[in-house]
Amino acid sequence: MKPEDLAHHPVVRELARCGRMFHRWQWSLASSSNFSALVTEDAIAISRSGVDKASMRATDFLLVDLYGRPLAGYAGLKPSAETELHCHIYRLSREKKLEVGAVLHTHAKFAVHYSRRHAQEGRVVFQDWEMQKIFENVFTHETTTVLPIFPNSQTMADITQAFDTWLEKNPWPPAYLITGHGVYAWGKTVLHARLKLEALEYLFELKFMEECYAKPTHHLP
Repeated sequence: MKPEDLAHHPVVRELARCGRMFHRWQWSLASSSNFSALVTEDAIAISRSGVDKASMRATDFLLVDLYGRPLAGYAGLKPSAETELHCHIYRLSREKKLEVGAVLHTHAKFAVHYSRRHAQEGRVVFQDWEMQKIFENVFTHETTTVLPIFPNSQTMADITQAFDTWLEKNPWPPAYLITGHGVYAWGKTVLHARLKLEALEYLFELKFMEECYAKPTHHLP
């Protein structure tokens, strides 16, 4: 697929709209964040490095294979520095026969806050919230949703290895956090991944409100 054809692909146009929307919500300020989606079985459209999300357009994407290598016609373009994290999720989901068609990464404030607050525990837990039902295989509020938190690193292999290690003992999560960095969420479609990000930030904010407004416990002498 030529660059001019990719720019007219509906999935890529949807990714660009997400970038502009997330910038307005202050989830993807300046050139932060990256977004991707499968356009064929073996081709991933992913955002270029250094793009201002306030004015993101469909021309700000290129095609890479499942290992992050630019396809023919895109050799002169630089994909996001975190391309391997996206590719790793697509490869893993395929191995596990899970349907993942899009991966979205933002620096949403409450997500980043909790990535640091619970970094030592290595996880954030949600329990008994109705909004948890947006996640795969969750059909009641009476459940527990666990998001892993991985240490930040400039070496992407450190993060992918941490995810692999997590999956050895835990089920596939709806998303993961990187300490002091942000959140990665995925879905069957771009819309599905976006809705999960919205639900997650809502849950993080509720968790924050609970902690801020919890009444102090008074103990009798």
